[in-house]
Formats: sequence, C-alpha cells, structure tokens
Amino acid sequence: MKPTASHRRCAGTARRGIFHRKLLALSLQQAMLGMAVTSLSLAPVAFGSHAMAQTAATARTHYAIPAGPLEGALAAFARTSGVLVAYTPDLVAGVHSAGLSGDYAIDEALHGLLAGTGLAGVATGGGKYTLRRLPPSDTASTTLPAVEVNARLDGTTEGTDSYAARAATVGKTAQSLREIPQSVTVITRKQLDDQNLHSIEDALKNVTGVTVQRFDAAGHYSVFNARGFGSDTYQMDGVTLQTDANGVYLDLAVFDRVEVLRGASGMFSGAGEPGVTINLARKRALAPFKAEASASVGSWNNLRAELDVTGALVESGRVRGRLVTLVQDYDTYMDNVDGSKKLVYGTVEADLSENTTLSLGATWQDVRSVLSRGLPTWADGTLIDLPRSVMPVQHWNRQRLETRSYFAELEHHTDNDALLKFTLRRSERGNRAKYTDPSPPDANGLMTALASSAFIREDTDNSADLYFNTPLQGGGRTHNLLVGADWRETDNRTNYAPYGVSALESVNLFSPNPYAIPEPDFDYDTNVSRTRVQSHGVYGQFRYKAGDALTLIGGGRVSWWKSSGVSNGTPSGYEEKGEFTPYAGVIWDLVPTLSLYSSYSQIFKPQNSLTVEGEQIKPRTGSQVEVGLKGESDGGKVQYSAALYRIVDENRALADPENNGFSIAAGKARSQGLEAEVRGQVTRQWNLAAGYAYTSTKYLRSTAEQQGQTYSTFTPRHNVNLWAQYEVPASVLPGLDVGMGMRIVSDFYSQSGAITVRGPGYGVAALRAGYKINDRYRLALNIDNLFDRKYWEKVSGTTRQNFYGAPRSVTLTLRGSF
Repeated sequence: MKPTASHRRCAGTARRGIFHRKLLALSLQQAMLGMAVTSLSLAPVAFGSHAMAQTAATARTHYAIPAGPLEGALAAFARTSGVLVAYTPDLVAGVHSAGLSGDYAIDEALHGLLAGTGLAGVATGGGKYTLRRLPPSDTASTTLPAVEVNARLDGTTEGTDSYAARAATVGKTAQSLREIPQSVTVITRKQLDDQNLHSIEDALKNVTGVTVQRFDAAGHYSVFNARGFGSDTYQMDGVTLQTDANGVYLDLAVFDRVEVLRGASGMFSGAGEPGVTINLARKRALAPFKAEASASVGSWNNLRAELDVTGALVESGRVRGRLVTLVQDYDTYMDNVDGSKKLVYGTVEADLSENTTLSLGATWQDVRSVLSRGLPTWADGTLIDLPRSVMPVQHWNRQRLETRSYFAELEHHTDNDALLKFTLRRSERGNRAKYTDPSPPDANGLMTALASSAFIREDTDNSADLYFNTPLQGGGRTHNLLVGADWRETDNRTNYAPYGVSALESVNLFSPNPYAIPEPDFDYDTNVSRTRVQSHGVYGQFRYKAGDALTLIGGGRVSWWKSSGVSNGTPSGYEEKGEFTPYAGVIWDLVPTLSLYSSYSQIFKPQNSLTVEGEQIKPRTGSQVEVGLKGESDGGKVQYSAALYRIVDENRALADPENNGFSIAAGKARSQGLEAEVRGQVTRQWNLAAGYAYTSTKYLRSTAEQQGQTYSTFTPRHNVNLWAQYEVPASVLPGLDVGMGMRIVSDFYSQSGAITVRGPGYGVAALRAGYKINDRYRLALNIDNLFDRKYWEKVSGTTRQNFYGAPRSVTLTLRGSF
C-alpha cells in the first residue's frame, strides 16, 4: 500500500522531494542479550497469539509516526504493530525520534524509529522487544540489514523539543533554512511555550532585527518593522492576507510555529513593503491521539486556560481532527485597562485517496478590551515622568474585536513526488471601539484639548492560491520547478464618529478621573468610507543544480493590483497592471554543513498620487541584495547564520516643487545592515536562541528637511535578543530546567517637524524555572522584566501613542498531557 499524503508529511526531506538515507547499521553485543531489565515501563499492547506475533514479524505494516518524544513514538508504534515494547524510564527520558513513515516489517520499523537515539530493540521472544542502550563500540556484534526510509519535511516543530526548525514554509513548499537564500527565523513551538508567548506581538519581540511598533495600550494594534520597513501584509500557511495598524491577530495557541523572512519577498506576496514577511503555520490534525491542557495564573489577575486535542476520527487514521480552545481574563498594569479573550479552532483532515488529502478548518476569536492610544508628552516633545499605571481612559472607553477565519486546503502528491496544492482562505474581522485621546498638559497636568471618537470597522479578506511543485531530472541531478497563481480581495467598511469634547470637560494627567467626561452620543454616519483592494498574479521559480555543491535559483512574478473606494460620497481608485517582480539566488555548499548564498529580491508598493499630467504615479520599488552564510552542526540540531544586506526603496512620491498639489516619483531611501543568529540545542542540556542586528537607514533623495536624515527613526541601530534554556542533569535535580533571556535595543526617536520625541535604549531580562512533576505534568514559572526596568517601549508624538513597557510580571503555568 502506498503512503498517504498525510503520512508523507510526518518526517522530513531537505530537497522538497523524497530523499533516501541509509540508517546506520545497528549492532548489539551478545553479552547484552542476557542482561536483566528491571523497573520496566510497558508501551500500549495489542494482544495476539504467539503464532500471530511470528507472522507479524515479517509482514509489512504501514506506519505514520510523527517526530517527537521517543516515549510517544513507541506508544504509536505499539498501537500500530501490536507488539509489546519494554524499557526502563531513564532510557527514554529526554530522547526524541525523527518519526517513521512507510511500509515496514516490525524489525525494520523499530530500528528506523530508534535511529539516532543510541538505543536498539532486542527481540525477547513471543513478539516482545526490550530497549537497550547501544555500546560506544561494537567489535563482536551481529549487524542488522540497513533500512531505507522515504520521508518528507513539513516544517512541523511541535514535539521536536527544539529551537531549531527543520524547515520553513514561507516560500510555499517546505524547505530547509539553508535552501532559502534570505534571512529566515523560525520560532518553534517549544520556544513559544518556554517563554510563555501567546501573541504574535510578544513573539516577534524575540526575533532578530524585528521591532514591534505599538499603537494602543492593550497591544492589539501593532506594525512589525524589520530592516527599516513596516509590515502591511502577513501570511497564514503561505497564503497572503492584508493587515495594517488595525490588524487583529489570532492567539498563538492555534499555531505550530512563527516564520519570519526578512527583506523583500514580492515573488510570492505581490505588493507590499520590503522589510518583513511573517508566516503563521497552523497546528495540523494528527492521527496519534494526543491531548494537552494548561492553566496559568499571573500578575494583574491574568487567568488563562487552554485545551488542545488531536487524533484519528476513524480507526484507519485516514480522517483526523484537532480542536484547540482557550479562555483568558486579565487586568493590566495600567489603570482601567483590562480585557478577556475566547478562542475555538477546529480542523479536520481526510485522505480522499492514497495521494490526496483535504483539510478544512475554522477559527473564532472574541477579544473584549479597552482602546486607549497612550500618553501625551509636554508640548515640546519631552516625555513626562509618570507612574507606569497612569492611563487617562474614561469608563466608557471599550473595544470588541471579533475574528472568524475559514480555510480549505487540497493537496495531491504524484508518484514522482510532485505536489499540486490548492488553498482557499477567508477572514472576517469586526472592530467596534469608543475612546478618548489625550493632549499635551499644562504645567499642572490639566489636559483641555481632548477628543473622543468611535468607529465600527468590518474587514474581509478572501484569498485563493494554486501551485504545482515538481522535481525534474537532468544531467544526472534533480532540479525543481514551482509555478502558481493567486488571487486576493480585501474589503473594508468603516463608520467613523468623531466628537469634539468641550473645553470644560478636562482631565488631569497626574490624577486622571475616569468619570470626568460623559459618554457622547456618537453619530456613526458622520464619516463613512469603503475600500476594496483586488490583486492577482502568476509566479514561478526554477531551482537548477549546476553541481553537487551549487544551486542556482531564478524566478519572478507578474501582478495586477487595483484599489477602489468611496469616502463620504467621493469615489477614488488607482491600479497597477502587469507589474513584474524578479527574483534570483545562488547557494554554494562550501562544506556539507556550511553554505554561502546571495540573492536579489524585489517588491512593489502602489501609491495613490498623481503627476501634473494626471497620470498615476508609478509604484515604489523595494530592491534588496543580500549575501550571507548559513550553517548547521550536530545533524541540524544547531543552526547559525550571518547576513549583510542593502535595500533601496525608489520612486517614493514627493510633492512636485513646481506644481502645487501634484507629485513626482523622485524619493529614494536606503536601508543596510548586518544580522547574525544561532539557534538550537548547542549541548545536550542547552537550547539557545540568540541574535544581533545592526540597521542603518537614510533618505538618499527627499525633501530638503529629510535629505540625508535617518529614514526609519523608530528602528534602533542595535538590537540584541537572547534566550537560553538549561536542562539540569538528573543526577543534580531530576525534572528541573531553567531559562533566562534578554532584549536590548539602542536609542530610537520620532520626528514631526521641529519636534523630536526621544526614546532611550533599554534592556530587559526574563527568567523561567520549569519542573517536570511526572511524565504527564509540568510546572513552569516565568518572570518578565526581571529587574523591573522602567523604560519607554514606544514613542510617537506630543498628543498620544507613547507607551511604557510592562513592569515585572510573574506567571505560573501547569501543563498536562494525556
């Protein structure tokens, strides 16, 4: 029987197609065969007669066991094979298996599952096996035949217990990070859990070179900056969706990992900014049953509970399901700013045939919170020294953010390992809010130029993506071709209700009264706008193996983009047709574990401006050149990289100096810098994620005031991220692990005319202590801002959007697996 498409997903390849690797010949010393085993743990057993066990030993059975902890892999093996496996608990503690997919006899399957673990299965008769540790050397041994395993990478990180991802899917198909000639960081499921990261905003603060630009107190509105440019799109499972400062993201409980590609990426995403592409890869339905639950309690009454269940829905495992749900209720360190969250995610995967899999899923998330747009400064832009708890909100300032997301995904694999994939995705976001903006106070703290506002906003994203990826044989080597097409439509409707506050209705910033201003009677028909953005394109990429160590990559995209809208009855619109976006790269394997690469990538950004001739101004073009090194050690357990890059952003719209009210495409900005990082299991006890970024931005052509000045003032020149996790040896204290990390950034600022608001650089530390109570339960204590550093996380203007970073917080989490 051929492996199903879902089975082939369970393990990894380095070249998109099937690869074949010979497992090491396993040897057992004859003296070990008589050793007694005590304190045995028994994996689940399917009982049968002795004769049946003998027959089963030679019969071939299909296995679909994902990578993960060896104990779970052995349990899945026992359920599938019906074979008893005995072992001492210390043998499997902390050991992981690469998984197994394919048709094997029992001996072959067990040996394949144990490859690289330092363990072997010894047949003890009656269809039973016992695990033994392999000796360092084996001169008098019986050598078992080599087993050939066909496997495929899918990028899944849950269960790997590592900070080093085997692959990323930000480029459509799963590729090892060394196959992508650009800087890529993957935050694995283990790192998300270890650092207690639940929001994309918190996760991206731990990514090399990424700065989170926050626009509201509760942290729901953010722009993610890298290499001097902000994000205006993001991806879910490789499909592009629109976002902006009002972007509402799903909780990370839904996702297996967060993938971050820095630099221009127009070949797959179409139009956008050249700084960063973020891909959220969802948790998939798995056949082996697994249930996990967690409950946490933290500072400021932060209460949270999660449940994650997956498993086969039919005995054969050809239909699988997964359900993730959570509830959260919290206050914050800011007065009168609180909130709650509810989420349900469900997905079903069905193998329609041996090579075709259909996946369906939906997510609902409901967030209730308070919208506050931050603190003002003094009139000259000087930051005001206030307690971090101060936030001048009114009692009626509220917000509700509701998200519904749906997807359908069809995958078909051919016998030569080609893949045809079609994805549909729809996202519906509702945003209702009422809020009050502050103003620069007088010397006594009195704010009199306040303004209240409210809005109802509805956003809908529809996306479709179809691609075909196939290996091609030529010259004795395997090359690769990917071709595809996508379509996206984004609709937005906003009813905005501004309301001028009377001068008599003032608030003192030094002692804000949340009842100082009565709730206005908002008229939501005051300002109504509707916008629709439609885009579609075709793309292709060819990877040519010019030699055993040399890969050449070429590709491009042709895009069509159109925006139309109405604001208070006035129509507007602009479009771009047949915009070509090229891509090129080269990868040279210096040695089997180290590659030198270079790439040229591009993206375009339409602009809503007209020349004096009445023509639409041409799009901005962000072009990037990057050169770097990527390497790995210890079989990929440790990954490291370093890159130099330069981005040139051209055709920026500038005011026409000779024709008032019109524009010319004459602006030019540059970003350049260095990034370096290392991730993975550097020793048996240590997991590490560390990165450094140096970023320099500059206006090359602009207005007289901006010429030669810093382009991205919010981007710090220096950015350091560090997180290290240490597993205490069992001989010292069994079950204990400790972690510590730091985020360090240099100075940043915001400029508006003659006023500059400066944010001093800062460094904050975090600490974790985890304890494995038993095989099912783990307890963890996370402390953020360990030394309670008072710092400004974001600075903006004199009237609003200046925010302190959070004070020290403590969270205690209990996790259970069943």
